[in-house]
Amino acid sequence: MKKAITSAFIGTGLAVAIIAMPATAEVPAKPTFTKDVLPILQENCQTCHRPAGTNLSGMIAPMSLISYQEVRPWAKAIVKAVEAKTMPPWDASPVHNGTFRNERTLTEDEIATIKKWVDMRAPRGNPNDAPAPVEFSETGWNFGEPDLVVDFPEAFFVPDDIQDLYHNITVELTSEQLPEDRWIKSIEFKPGSEVVHHIIGHANAPENAGDETRGMLGGNAPGADQVEFPDGFGIKLYKGSHVTFAMHYHKESGPGTGMLDSSQIGLQFHDKDMEVGHPIEISTISHGAFTIPPHHERWKVGASRTFDEDTLLLNMLPHTHLRGSEAIYTAFYPDGSSELLLHVPEYDFNWQTGYAYEVNKEVPAGTRIEMEFWFDNSEERANKYNFNPDRAISFGGPTTDEMDLAWITIAPKAPVTSD
Repeated sequence: MKKAITSAFIGTGLAVAIIAMPATAEVPAKPTFTKDVLPILQENCQTCHRPAGTNLSGMIAPMSLISYQEVRPWAKAIVKAVEAKTMPPWDASPVHNGTFRNERTLTEDEIATIKKWVDMRAPRGNPNDAPAPVEFSETGWNFGEPDLVVDFPEAFFVPDDIQDLYHNITVELTSEQLPEDRWIKSIEFKPGSEVVHHIIGHANAPENAGDETRGMLGGNAPGADQVEFPDGFGIKLYKGSHVTFAMHYHKESGPGTGMLDSSQIGLQFHDKDMEVGHPIEISTISHGAFTIPPHHERWKVGASRTFDEDTLLLNMLPHTHLRGSEAIYTAFYPDGSSELLLHVPEYDFNWQTGYAYEVNKEVPAGTRIEMEFWFDNSEERANKYNFNPDRAISFGGPTTDEMDLAWITIAPKAPVTSD
């Protein structure tokens, strides 16, 4: 299923050649907005490009693309963006097309339809040809109404002099909030201010209170979707759990830049009678002990994990900072074969995607999954992303350091009995 995500069309800076293109069965001879273009926008763009559109970890669309009046002024920018394939944003290699359920790509015929419509001066067409408007949730959450919202105890102020700040806030769930153990079906992180770079969530059972690194709920980063688990899969949230917001704040420092933040975590639960036999584990494959030399254009970091039981792989999310340029996940199977699981040829720190399988990937016992990340500490990339290429870079929390976290969401293949 394709899902729409957003970014600005402004300043694509790409010259577009106008090429006469014959109509095919999928590209109408005289496309109009109402009959041909609007359905494409509804399926791929309007989730974010609408008034009060989807907030993907702090990334919000700069314009609405609901009506003809809203779309027409952006027609030329839209065709540049879709031809350059910067919109919708999707960084996985085309070899993976059709693999992931949150894929955000247009077909060549859809791109050709938009181009022909723009070349024909973007006609509106007959209003009666328009499909019914898409109905969006009005709850303020992308996934609809949460069963439980976890809030900060009070707003947290990020001071003026801060550029990067890691800060944990822990909340103990009351019996009124969670009267019994429940299985989590969906998780959405909602940043409470523009200075939130990302949030990592943990939920620790009462006996683990004080250990804020256990009970991973996942997290978000700019451009990330909410998490949704299939029937039979979930994370158990225990009565009396302590929920920790591991916050990363990032902003320019200086007088007047301080800001209050009240981020939230929204949870939806499986029905109480749902049998959840596949408990979710969210973890990383990482080397950690690397050093990227100054001015090196292509420094490789690798690590691996071998699985000792049959496992299902649900999701992958590569995470680096500004110097990360490419990411690969590869499975090496016990029978000697191998498979490319994910290739992100041009990693973008400002738009980080979790790649969720349409059909869960089976990982037999004995399989080794290897991650390979490449980092670019060159002056050219430094000028683009505003960092210092003269430094040797190691693993660290600040955005100006680096990380090599190959996130994976997995579950045992064989159903287990819940406690």
